[in-house]
Amino acid sequence: MKPFLCVILGVILVLSVGYGAHDLTCYEMIEPGGDYVQADSAIIPKLGIANLGDEAELNFPVEFLAINQEEEDTVFADTTIVDYIMPYPDSIEVEFEEWVPEGLCDAIFPFVEYELIGFLRLGEVGPDESDHCPENDTIRHNVACLLTHDVGVVGIELDGCWPPPDPGTEITITATVENFGYHMEHDIPVRCEIRDRSHGANDSLIYLNRQPVFIIDWRGNPDDNPYTTEITFPVWTYPGDRSMSIECLTEMEGDDCPDNDFEVLDIISVEEARNAPRIFGLEVPRKMTEDNCSIRFTVPHSSWVKLDVFDVNGRWVKSITNDIFEAGHYSCSWNGCDAAGRKAATGVYLIRMQADEFKAVRKVVVVN
Repeated sequence: MKPFLCVILGVILVLSVGYGAHDLTCYEMIEPGGDYVQADSAIIPKLGIANLGDEAELNFPVEFLAINQEEEDTVFADTTIVDYIMPYPDSIEVEFEEWVPEGLCDAIFPFVEYELIGFLRLGEVGPDESDHCPENDTIRHNVACLLTHDVGVVGIELDGCWPPPDPGTEITITATVENFGYHMEHDIPVRCEIRDRSHGANDSLIYLNRQPVFIIDWRGNPDDNPYTTEITFPVWTYPGDRSMSIECLTEMEGDDCPDNDFEVLDIISVEEARNAPRIFGLEVPRKMTEDNCSIRFTVPHSSWVKLDVFDVNGRWVKSITNDIFEAGHYSCSWNGCDAAGRKAATGVYLIRMQADEFKAVRKVVVVN
């Protein structure tokens, strides 16, 4: 029976003479009530409890649980004994011990998803009597735990030119910055540097520029201001057939998660492509076409390479490869389906490569 049907039935039973129904409901997650909580910030959980029956209830337990959804682990649990609640329409608020949610610093998905559960147990209250409608005894609420201050670069675009065209072409670099944290941020420097990674170049710096993010909102603001912004850097002239590494990163003081501050875009020259590569690299098209996402990656020495697909919320979708590769250039593809063979929904997906200490994430847009 649905909870709202239980409420209606409870009211009807209260109006029925001599029925003595027992029915409590946990009807609201008062605190935390929003979609986000702040890491390492104390919360006093609070539930709304109502009596829908026509009998007062004594000494019944009310519980609150917080479950880490990814790890499927209960990280907090507390029980409060309610001494007394009057018959319908009495309602009370029940508080619990302090809970301090823990955050997560992760390069792909720097959030912790918690499922919060509040429930009561009336149990047997007399001969042949119990809670009339146990279906409304439980309430569930999901929240994401955000680090206090956390911003980072999540994408690099080269004004539509990929790969870069002929030598001497002027390229505009645009970095997308996202606020993962719990607060609006101001005056964040964003640095873009380009290094020559061709053979013999020794990663020499050939371009460096900083641009500011004046203000960027957080994702929980009720005004729905954007929590991402694009930063455009001055024109860079492509020098020709060279292997390049473009890195854009935020330089905010007090950032709680430096692991997600940066994005790297590798450009492999034609000459390097003919020979054994010197560096790990990952190239993914910006948009998936005709049910095929063509992925290219390079391996400089024998390594175990792991390629996975995640959705934009950081949930695993499918494994592409998980094997040992010798030094060389490789290509593979993703057919746009999850591990169960179901078609992926339209949206942004993340291709992640891991090999030795190398980690790279590229975005691809799936349009069905």
